[in-house]
Amino acid sequence: MLNGLRSLSRGEAPLDAIEITADRVPGRKDKAMDGRFLGSVEKTFQVLSAFNAKRKPLSLTEVVRLSGIEKSAAQRVLYTLRALGYLRQAEATRLYSLSARMLEFGASYIASSRLHEIAGPILEAVNASCEETVNLTEREGEDVVYVLRYPSRHVVSVDLSTGSRLPIFCTAPGRAILANLPEEEARRILAASDLRSHTPNTKTDPDEILEACARVRTHGYSLSNQEAFIGDISVSAPVFGEDGAVVAAINIAVPWPRWSVERVEAELAPVVVGAAQAVSKALGQG
Repeated sequence: MLNGLRSLSRGEAPLDAIEITADRVPGRKDKAMDGRFLGSVEKTFQVLSAFNAKRKPLSLTEVVRLSGIEKSAAQRVLYTLRALGYLRQAEATRLYSLSARMLEFGASYIASSRLHEIAGPILEAVNASCEETVNLTEREGEDVVYVLRYPSRHVVSVDLSTGSRLPIFCTAPGRAILANLPEEEARRILAASDLRSHTPNTKTDPDEILEACARVRTHGYSLSNQEAFIGDISVSAPVFGEDGAVVAAINIAVPWPRWSVERVEAELAPVVVGAAQAVSKALGQG
């Protein structure tokens, strides 16, 4: 099924987690004006997002600062989540942290996804063949989220974990997805994105990014050469659903200087394209 997986070699990918606050939620202002919108639920997720952003135990003061909600509301949310078992509070430090119960949601999400069920064995086969980091990402707003990850067997320059979020505009999987969205939607995403340089190689001009997207459509894959992290080269291809719309991207991430851009394009680009086509076909596309 995955022709060409056998002639490969080595690598991996990097970047800091993006803080998710209420103002980053797509269409949030419109939803908030709807009478069905529950502000208390929004505050709960603003608090949870504070833990997601920092990935360490937090004090009440830190939660208030990171979530952007008032102290009294933060206290009530923290108390409720602790009472329900989704947060813990250390006796000695009084710091709050997520409990293992939060894992239930991620596990249910993965288990209920046909995409993940289909893509998992294919990504695992690619990882076993090339011995490099292989990821499945999905779009969330102006970011991509790493939903499946098979790590490299070699030393890597930067590591990520399942659930990490990176910007669409400067990542290979992000641009693989962006290139296959309607142009109006792609421009809207870029307009809403924080187009700042993460490395000296980061493309931040919207027209330049859209030109790169045009090359993705021509060649069938996207390549990011140390745009998100220094030392990381990533090649990615889009995955399409039954209706022909892009639903995800697969990428292989490798470290420079163990890999060169030329070698990635020659050896890994055909592999990632083949894997993405195999997943798309299994989903019913084409």
